[in-house]
Amino acid sequence: MPEVTDPNSVPLTPVYTIVISEDDEARIDGQPVARLPHHKDARDAAIAELAVRAARRDRPVRAIAKEPDGSVWPIIVDFDAEVTPLDAPHPVPTTVERQPAHMPAATREAAVLPPPVGEPLIPAPVVPTVDWMAALPADFEEMFARVQTAGVEGGAVAAAVAAEDLEDALDDAFGPMHPYTVNVLGLRASLVLHTADWRTSMELHLRAAERRHLMQAPRAETLKLAHNAHFCWKHLVKPSVKYPGTHDPAAAAQWTGEVLRVLRTVGVEPIIIATTEHWAATMLPAAC
Repeated sequence: MPEVTDPNSVPLTPVYTIVISEDDEARIDGQPVARLPHHKDARDAAIAELAVRAARRDRPVRAIAKEPDGSVWPIIVDFDAEVTPLDAPHPVPTTVERQPAHMPAATREAAVLPPPVGEPLIPAPVVPTVDWMAALPADFEEMFARVQTAGVEGGAVAAAVAAEDLEDALDDAFGPMHPYTVNVLGLRASLVLHTADWRTSMELHLRAAERRHLMQAPRAETLKLAHNAHFCWKHLVKPSVKYPGTHDPAAAAQWTGEVLRVLRTVGVEPIIIATTEHWAATMLPAAC
């Protein structure tokens, strides 16, 4: 299938962010991308994942690819993993766009991210016009009610599952960085926190805190999410009398770098950074 011939025909949201590390690992909007045996490299895996998301929406999707050298490239990815590089930043929408949700489609064979051409482009952040305290649209009230019902009838685990379904629906409709989606991501992080699944809750809190920070959300809630991520990380480091058997020093060591990166990005108190560095140096496996 040929490249997208009319980029203006591609909806302006969502815009995903691909980050390729020097260790050849990929993240999309902060979430690690699984690299399967047939993927040539991290870029291949990231493009394959975006192809799935394009197929789910039945149309191409926009993305920003960040290389290890710091260069940034706006691209469009189609459902067959065809990549269209752009020579200008993605346009900034004047209003929040809604996209219809579609059923998942089969993953197509991925293509290699094309090499950068010309000067790297860094688009200005898209700040949503919706207030961060706004209620969810009426179309999603029923799903939110399911989260509440699941919490009453099945506890935090059931509520977290229902919240993930709601988050996926909001991601399909508004994109991963929209306040609606990020707020439900934060809700899911809080629900998982009550299950003592420290690693999952830490991941979710880190993701929500960084997205809020990038989208210039009110700072108080962003800091709260970052603090909770640090709380979960400490429970991975050290055994707890209240939650026996839930600590995992190896996982804590693996995530130390990411925890410190997000805490510094968000700008938490210096004492928290210092405490994290001290615990990492004195209480975690030497391999970290």
